[in-house]
Amino acid sequence: MEIRQIIYFISIVEKGSFSAAADDHFISQSSLSKQIIDLEKEIGVSLFDRSKRKVSLTSAGEAFLDYAHKFKALNQNMIFELKSYKSNADTFDIAVIPIIPEYGIASHFAEFSNAYPNISFDLEETDGLNILSSLDEGRFDLAITRHNFINEEKYATVEICKDKLMVMVSKKNRYADRTSISLHELSNDNFIVFDKVTDLRKLNMEVCQKAGFTPTIFYSSHRKVSVFSLVGANIGIALMPSKVYEYHNHPDVLSITLDKIIDCNIVLVWQKNKKLPKSAEIFVDFLRHNLNEQQNN
Repeated sequence: MEIRQIIYFISIVEKGSFSAAADDHFISQSSLSKQIIDLEKEIGVSLFDRSKRKVSLTSAGEAFLDYAHKFKALNQNMIFELKSYKSNADTFDIAVIPIIPEYGIASHFAEFSNAYPNISFDLEETDGLNILSSLDEGRFDLAITRHNFINEEKYATVEICKDKLMVMVSKKNRYADRTSISLHELSNDNFIVFDKVTDLRKLNMEVCQKAGFTPTIFYSSHRKVSVFSLVGANIGIALMPSKVYEYHNHPDVLSITLDKIIDCNIVLVWQKNKKLPKSAEIFVDFLRHNLNEQQNN
């Protein structure tokens, strides 16, 4: 029995379907189904009644659900408790979405390493929609991500950099001479977006829906260079953070300000109800001091 099987089982119950749970974990439905079938074979009972249109728990599944929640909680508590032993070794784990060059994040890590050579940290790049769940599961002590989907009651944050969404268009696009534009005006345009595992994809979808339309997605990619190339070729438009646009500076792409500002700030984040390793606390204090000095200079 694996912890991921337990997590998948709980997710199916909470989401109400195998497909929704698979989407939530960014795996195929067949892969998720195989994990549940393997789990059922191991424990010798069927957990789901698959004879009906809507997935429902069997009696055994109802009994197993209570243990599954306890197992998941026990696993998380174990990870967090073991973290306390790891903190004695002057180390911590930090996840970051793929934004290190665009926001100058590397300099903070370099300066911290110079200031505290005896503290080591494991840095891992993680997709935006997985980063908070990774914090919750205890895989990381800290994370760097955008502020848009953070529950302020659950997480503490330090703002690293302000940013906002801009509209990216080709220099040949009919909007190229505009200085500002509304989202609603873009409702009939093709959108070039990032993969669905990214926070920017989710943010794009949400802001367009709030503007009254679902964007027509022409192309989706995990690579920023692909998005800029397609926009530059005037195949579609993109909603992109200003800092990302400035860093890549594609010769065929212009940015247009939205008439209503949509912030997408970069923050350091951690769980409020979990004690950080001492080394992670030192990093948080160092980053705060660094950012204050930058603002005052």
